[in-house]
Amino acid sequence: MVKPELAERYCNIYFPSKEDKNRWEQVAEEKGVPLSRFVYETVEASLAGETGTPRYELVKELAQLREENRKQREELKLKTLVLEKYETELFKLKHEAFAQPKEFEGTRRYSEELVAILRRGRIVNGNEILKELSIDPKDSESVKLVSNQLENLQGFGLVKETSSGWKWIG
Repeated sequence: MVKPELAERYCNIYFPSKEDKNRWEQVAEEKGVPLSRFVYETVEASLAGETGTPRYELVKELAQLREENRKQREELKLKTLVLEKYETELFKLKHEAFAQPKEFEGTRRYSEELVAILRRGRIVNGNEILKELSIDPKDSESVKLVSNQLENLQGFGLVKETSSGWKWIG
């Protein structure tokens, strides 16, 4: 018996055979929707002249794509962290000559990226420098290498430390 408030929305359907009804139920079950929704969506698609994918299939595909997107974001986040770690290690290897600035004799290569950041002409604070160099601020050894380079550049009169950060003056 149909609830009185649903009587205006109710419709009976008679199948040519029990096998036809069972076949439709099986298809609806495979699609993950009740038979009534399957019939309604299929008829609506037919009336609208749609030859594309029915709505219930699009909803299912959308859910799958959202899950795949979530997994991809997690994987990208992990790979970004690994890349940042490798870039930090590479920076340390390239600029290890700045680890003991007072005890070093000879020539050293300054970070070209650091000089480019400073030469833009604006004041750049330490955190911005580390971020642009892809250096983990928690890695004290790498931070010290950057700091030693900045202090050496300041000693040569090329940069100046201000209350807001570092500025290229050279």
